[in-house]
Amino acid sequence: MLSWRELYAFVSGVTILLSLTVFSLLVAELLPQTSDAVPLIGTYFNCIMFMVASSVVLTVVVLNYHHRTADIHEMPQWVKTVLLHWFPWFLRMSRPGKKITLRTIKMHKRKKELELKDRSCKSLLTNVLELDDDFRQMSGGPSCGNYLRGMSASTLDETVAHVGGGACSVSQRELQLILRELQFITLRMRQADEKADLISDWKFAAMVVDRFCLIIFTMFTVVATVAVLLSAPHIIVE
Repeated sequence: MLSWRELYAFVSGVTILLSLTVFSLLVAELLPQTSDAVPLIGTYFNCIMFMVASSVVLTVVVLNYHHRTADIHEMPQWVKTVLLHWFPWFLRMSRPGKKITLRTIKMHKRKKELELKDRSCKSLLTNVLELDDDFRQMSGGPSCGNYLRGMSASTLDETVAHVGGGACSVSQRELQLILRELQFITLRMRQADEKADLISDWKFAAMVVDRFCLIIFTMFTVVATVAVLLSAPHIIVE
């Protein structure tokens, strides 16, 4: 859903483009039919029309990037390399808590590989199992996992069927259900974090494209204006 600011920017671009088209038609009607020269105001209008038309198209691209989600779009590798690293470094942009420098760009790929091999944060399932073992060791008795691993399959079934209390009072089926639920919760939390990171990357890519267009269109407008003024034969009257 577009916000009122985004809708206002898009409608303003389209309105300016239509206005310039009308002015260009009026200038063309005012010219003599036998004139072969193009007036400077017509040349300037054509340059500005080209710039406004390009800005409208790129506004649609920026809005598309800004509202992309992880469920519909996947970010290609070239978009990550160009719009998340090289362009922000060239435009001197930075993300909250992340500085984009030439060194960080070169070390990004290696850092990703190291993070996949050695994760500093443990999963929720591992933490729960470790807390369970620590609690049972503090209580003075052996953990249920160690006790069950030391038994054979036939003895395990008989023990689970007959033992009604103690450290191993929970049945094997209930333990499997608990572990399955913990794995599901861990997976959903990991997927939610990945989706949030991907949405943040798309929004930052939209900001990069918007900043790049701002610089390019500003330079184009200044250069076109100066070129048109300097080409006028009587701009400076002595």
